[in-house]
Amino acid sequence: MRKRLLGATALAVGAALALSGCSGGSVTGNSGGSGGKTTITVWHNYTGPQATEVKKLIDEYNSSQDTIDVQPQYAASSDQFDAKLINALKNDTGPDMVLGDSTPQQTGEVIQTGKVLPLEDYLSSGDVTKDSFTEGMLSTGEFDGKQYTLPTDIGDYAVVYNKEMFKEAGITDTPKTWAEFQDDAKKLTKGTTQYGAYLPIGTGEWPVFTWQSMLWGAGGEFLNEDNTKVEFNSDAGVKALTAWTDMLQDGSAYPQSLLTTSTNGAVPALTSKKAAMAITGAYDLSTIDSTLGKDNVGVFALPGIDQPAMNLGTNNSYIIKTTSAKQDASWKFLQWWLSPDTQAKWDIATGLLPANQATADNATWKKYLEENPRLKAFADELEYAKARPSITAYGEVSAALSTQLQSAMLLKTSPKEALDTAAEKAQAALDDAAK
Repeated sequence: MRKRLLGATALAVGAALALSGCSGGSVTGNSGGSGGKTTITVWHNYTGPQATEVKKLIDEYNSSQDTIDVQPQYAASSDQFDAKLINALKNDTGPDMVLGDSTPQQTGEVIQTGKVLPLEDYLSSGDVTKDSFTEGMLSTGEFDGKQYTLPTDIGDYAVVYNKEMFKEAGITDTPKTWAEFQDDAKKLTKGTTQYGAYLPIGTGEWPVFTWQSMLWGAGGEFLNEDNTKVEFNSDAGVKALTAWTDMLQDGSAYPQSLLTTSTNGAVPALTSKKAAMAITGAYDLSTIDSTLGKDNVGVFALPGIDQPAMNLGTNNSYIIKTTSAKQDASWKFLQWWLSPDTQAKWDIATGLLPANQATADNATWKKYLEENPRLKAFADELEYAKARPSITAYGEVSAALSTQLQSAMLLKTSPKEALDTAAEKAQAALDDAAK
């Protein structure tokens, strides 16, 4: 069930199946390690600076104690990670733990292998419990009433804009509604050399992830309350998609995709100065700053059509069924990873937001937030953010929708036709999953 994220402004600003008894395998082969330590292999899909920071922090953990040896391994890119993991688990060659799976909405397929460990027993005591997280954050890892994963990275998106272009266009304030956003985009457009905005386009999860906020902002819902029926092709859905396609038709939005394997398209649109505004996350600010200059890069909350709305993004971590020693060691490491000091270091280095209340209250994080006021726009949006449905069929539903969103964005089909076509395929996926 989709759940509203409760009390998250204070957090950020102050910041399925019954499992079988079989055990998963481990690439380490045994529960021991050098010097009597328990060795655990941790898979992740972090790249670039995030991969560097992961290694740095894990090296710090390994040096801080003498009972557990954590061995991090980059497994695959985000779009290939779950498929590789599922195959490895089925062949008993998987890791002992997964750190920061960036597609938690597809974790249900991993859980279906029967190799993911439910966390209820661990969460009943210790430094990390269910009370450490808001309801909305927990919902990203809850399947059939059991908590299988925990959010270790929190993020959302906002509108990043070029201040100089705003000044040249005579715009003195940022838009608060989608109608104002559209008006400003027209003022910022200069023929085909400069467009007012770059809107998400292309197949994949990113357009679906961002469009869901448009849908909610128009008063619509993605699925019904029990996640058994598609609802995104409602009048509100058509209104939400038309809000995007209208900008493509009038020439105020960039008309083709800049999407690459390493970016959602916003970064090249902004850094090439092809667009004055683009939707992206705080993690991209440093790259945009390096080209446009930090003083020229502003941020404002994504305007809603009828009401503000935001989609909660998380990278989730979980433990694989192996041996008791490895499972206990993985939980100890996961508690350390979620500790305020560790999370503050990680969030500051990566542009992410605190995944729990204790980190939000951490003095280091608070000081960083005060020194970087642009993050407040991202943090404030968490107050009304909602999570994508945690269901095994989500991947198929998303794939059906993303293909049709792109068709509409390329002006090949009308918003209604695109959404109706996507809904038919998505509903079939839901029905098949329910059998």
